[in-house]
Parts: sequence; structure tokens; C-alpha cells
Amino acid sequence: MRNGMLCLLFLALALAHGHVRADDPDARALAERIATRPSSEGRVGIMNFTLTNKSGKQRERVAKVAHADLDGTERLLIYFTAPAAIQGTSFVTHTHQQSVDESWLYLPATERVRRIPASQRAEYFLGTDLSYGDIQDNFSFGLDDWRFDPLEQVERDGRRWPVLKGHAPDADTARELGYSAFTAVVDPDTLIPIEIEYLDPHGDPLKRVEVLDQQRIEGIWTAMQFTVVNHLKRHRTDVYFSELRHVPEIGLEVFDAETLAFGAPRLP
Repeated sequence: MRNGMLCLLFLALALAHGHVRADDPDARALAERIATRPSSEGRVGIMNFTLTNKSGKQRERVAKVAHADLDGTERLLIYFTAPAAIQGTSFVTHTHQQSVDESWLYLPATERVRRIPASQRAEYFLGTDLSYGDIQDNFSFGLDDWRFDPLEQVERDGRRWPVLKGHAPDADTARELGYSAFTAVVDPDTLIPIEIEYLDPHGDPLKRVEVLDQQRIEGIWTAMQFTVVNHLKRHRTDVYFSELRHVPEIGLEVFDAETLAFGAPRLP
């Protein structure tokens, strides 16, 4: 709660004075390296979810996943195949370098494709503890969304690992993100944040993300297994990828939102 009060006080003072503290240059440089770390030109695989509620009851979900980073746009498709209740539910996002990002969701029950505006990126993704923004950001931090605090370090495995911290520049951004601040321990070799703690828009502890396994897929470091714990809901989401493989010839039609309603995508 003390951290939360400090965060709210900071936001209030920033708004009152019409500005926020500038980024720490070293921290921003690290955030830029994280945001621009190498990405695959094409890959497909299976995304497995285990959702655990506060009573310990678990639900399993399985989805096909495709990803490609081409022509200045990072594209992601998630197509659920199980359980039957959500089979056919699909999500596509296009993250652009030079323009506003785009996301779409198809729900078979409605038989329509819905565009998800940026103002809704804090909403939770289909009952998981991941927000739409989390999925889109892919273990990075939007350079326009955050102000980065001076870097810290932590001792791990006999080495010094950087600790990146950021805060939302104002209350409106905090509400849109779903977070007012974060603290991330970053693997210096892979540039993947392996531990992230988020505060909610009120400045209270919200959730913890922990990467449990990283692997190289055709030379690209990938978070293969991670967990998200929601402190407020006492809910947990475990995610791991299987059968993930490099597919450089993947067609961009796989990521066309207009085709989401036409059934399972044909993946190479």
C-alpha cells in the first residue's frame, strides 16, 4: 500500500505541474533494446494454457499460434482449438513500427469480428491473467507508454542483471494500460524480462509475470514457458509453447482479420 500511495502522489503532482520527469537515458536505452530485440520472420506452434482459480480448480485451453515479423509489422494469430466451448475463437494483432497498432477478436457465438481499440488493451484476454496489451507487447514495454526510472541491478547467478523500472506518465495512461508502474529483472543475454511486477492504476500490487524457460528457435530467443499470478484475484495462468517451429514462408493471409470467421487457418 505504501508503494501505491507514493505512485498516486507522483501522478497527482505530475498532473498538477503539467509534466513528468524525463526518462533516465540508460534505462530508456535498455527499454529500446528490449523492444527491438530480434524477432522471427515466421513461426507456428501450439500455445497451451492452464488457468487456476483461488480454489485450485483448473481449466485447460489449447490454441494454434502463428507469428511473423515482416515489413515493419509484427503479426500474431491465436486460434483456440480446445475446449469445445471456445473452439474457433480467434485473436489477431498487428504491431506497427510507424503507425497505430491494430487488434481484432472473433467470437463464434456472435459470428462477427470485433476490432479492439487501444483504450481496451487493459481488458483480460478470454479469462486468462494476460491483458490484450500483454499479448501485444510480447515481453517488452511500449516506449510511448512509460517513463523509465534510473536503472538498478540485482545479483543473479554470479552476475549483475539490470532491473528496469517504469511508471505511467499520467492517470489516463495508467487506466488504459491497466498498470501504473512496473519493475522488471532483465536477462542481459536474451533481453527478455524474466520477472515483472506490475502495480494497478491505483498503485497497489496487481500481478507478477515469471518466465520459466527460454529457448532459441532458429537463433531467436523465445519465452517458451511463463506464468502470470494475479494478486488481487488470486488467479494464475500458466502458458507453455509446444511444437514451435520456424516457418519463414508463412503467408500474410494467415493474419488477415477478415478471414477469422471462415474457420481454422491453414498453417504451413
